[in-house]
Amino acid sequence: MRINGNYSNYSIYSINSLYSKMYQGSMSLNSTKMNRSMFPANNAQGSKQFGEDAVKYVNNIKSASKAISGAVKDLSWSAFTNKTMTSSNKDVMTVNYTGNNANNVSPMTVKVSQTAAGQQNDGERMNSAASYEGSGGKNQFTIETGGKTTQFEVNVAAGDTNKDVQQKMADAINKAGTGVKATVEIDSATKTSMLKLESTNTGSDPKNSFTVKDVTGDLTARTGANEIAREGRDAIYSVNGGAERTSQSNTVNLGNGVSATFNKASDEAVTISRGKDMNYVKSAVENLVKSYNDLYAEAAQKTNDPKAQNLASKMINISKTYSGSLSSIGIGFSNDGRMTVDDSKLNAAAENGKLEAFFKDNNGRNFGFTNQLSRLADNVSRNTSNYVSSSMFGNNLSENFAYTGFGDLIQYNYLSAGSLFDYLY
Repeated sequence: MRINGNYSNYSIYSINSLYSKMYQGSMSLNSTKMNRSMFPANNAQGSKQFGEDAVKYVNNIKSASKAISGAVKDLSWSAFTNKTMTSSNKDVMTVNYTGNNANNVSPMTVKVSQTAAGQQNDGERMNSAASYEGSGGKNQFTIETGGKTTQFEVNVAAGDTNKDVQQKMADAINKAGTGVKATVEIDSATKTSMLKLESTNTGSDPKNSFTVKDVTGDLTARTGANEIAREGRDAIYSVNGGAERTSQSNTVNLGNGVSATFNKASDEAVTISRGKDMNYVKSAVENLVKSYNDLYAEAAQKTNDPKAQNLASKMINISKTYSGSLSSIGIGFSNDGRMTVDDSKLNAAAENGKLEAFFKDNNGRNFGFTNQLSRLADNVSRNTSNYVSSSMFGNNLSENFAYTGFGDLIQYNYLSAGSLFDYLY
């Protein structure tokens, strides 16, 4: 066999034969070594780089196509059979399940009588644009919480409005990170503003409470930042109609890998039961989108390879054919041909069953979206040579590359001694 003007005793057939023997276990990998001189390298650096880029492209489209096949298979069946624990009213309570088998968890009801909250101080509502009439210059005040006292200094400049001073106080408090959050709430209808302070920790534990005092000047008294509007409180809830329980936090552990987060109180109990794991489903859709875009990007960028462009065109044709039905479940396409996701549409489709119906129905039809896409992906991974031109390798394909018979393309004249079969294996 002639390779780059040199003759070698090893033919393409021999390479494939050796690989087949190793694949079948009849030859030890460690005992099989190749001498680099058997396959002389091309001395033209530009051609070599050209070939290496082509090999990278081949490997990338094989990997992406296999990922598409896996994602389609997942969405066509297993993604929608995966179970988790769900809440019947997510406005009142959301549920997180970290167990291994939701089928082993019994349904339960939870009534949220009160949510946990931190201490809150509501300041005076002041005319936002009016000039501040309190002490000017440097004003000092403290916040004591959790046994620690932090002192603040705010400079009130001439011409500062009430809103300016409130914002200066809020900025100073938030920068210190004392466990107290400050916000300036503006009411555009009344043209007033209010400084609100709230503990970042919830619950009635005294260590979560805080006290605000003036040291010099009258900032806290003038703005009302020292006035308590709500004491810290615990969450109150019951499980399966049992006795009331309390929690410092709105997130509680209900056992068996189930935790619940309370969003608001309700007179009616919320049911926690087994249901489809929509987070898993949406993750599977994201995997499909990513792998589709990976394959399309690889093919589309090879503008000088008609076979690669043919692959990109086939993907575009499939997307155009099913663009309407895909759009209804939140999957669209950008102007450059990449797949996109509308989260709000996807979430709605996941909740109302349209997402599951789309993937199951299309999988069962000969010309359904999932069937068309998976057939193309399978063809790419099994017959990769159909999607890359030999000219992309800088030399004649047969002079530099061989197919193992298992769909793998090898670039044998750029491999170092002993590495050919390591690559194949």
